[in-house]
Amino acid sequence: MNDQKHTQQFSQNSESTSTPKPLHQLRRSDSVLSIVQADIPQPCIIVPSILTAGEATLLAAGAGSGKTYISQHIAACVAAGTTCFGNEPCEAKKVLYIDAELGLHQIQTRFGNIFNAIGAGPGDPFFRVIHRKSIPGGMPDLATPDGFNALTSDIEWADVVIFDNLSALYTSAEELNQNDWNYYNKCIDALRNEGKAILILHHTDKTGKNYRGHTEIARAVDNVLIAAKDLKLSTNAVTVVDIAQSKSRNGASSEKLMSIAFGDVYNEGRFLMIRAK
Repeated sequence: MNDQKHTQQFSQNSESTSTPKPLHQLRRSDSVLSIVQADIPQPCIIVPSILTAGEATLLAAGAGSGKTYISQHIAACVAAGTTCFGNEPCEAKKVLYIDAELGLHQIQTRFGNIFNAIGAGPGDPFFRVIHRKSIPGGMPDLATPDGFNALTSDIEWADVVIFDNLSALYTSAEELNQNDWNYYNKCIDALRNEGKAILILHHTDKTGKNYRGHTEIARAVDNVLIAAKDLKLSTNAVTVVDIAQSKSRNGASSEKLMSIAFGDVYNEGRFLMIRAK
């Protein structure tokens, strides 16, 4: 009798605690029709093909090709709300530039030149830089949760985040090891979901036509840009960089996106950066 009661009680308890919910209560999918018919706001295009809210772009180039100068120019224009490479200016955005290589004097000199060139500077709340001396002990390794979390409050503040550059910021990640980029991709996806525009600087491979490392490096990015110095047109005073788009989730990739010239472009003794063609 006692055994029968115990068995009855066990059966009742088992039914109440372990019966699975109906499958329809566990669904996480959305109706495609509801998405198509929804009033979804268009993402803000900050700099066409380079910076869009909720998207990530990888800009890869060889050493000395001007990718840092170009990204700094983009950052300054966006923070100041001025035109960038001839595009219509958008309202000023909060920009965070994470620079793992340049010293303070180099940062000061470059942005001084850039602000003079664009004829404007950002308001104090709109532009911040994290550099090698910002954090005691040096720049953290962003390939680890502790390293990335050290910059979380600054990243959360920004509308636009620029990482300069991948190998200097993700120091423990082996470029050819797929699994080493899982956490990186998770973080980039999270920033995209929060509507941030992301620009990641990286190096090209030996051919100069592709980014260096495993394909997983570009898994979470929407656009891949390959920049190369034009050796025929560049001089001691002016650097000309050709930029091609090798990946785009928004349409067909292009052989050539634009050319940018910077330096003493008009032989006037002053720094400028312009869209050459």
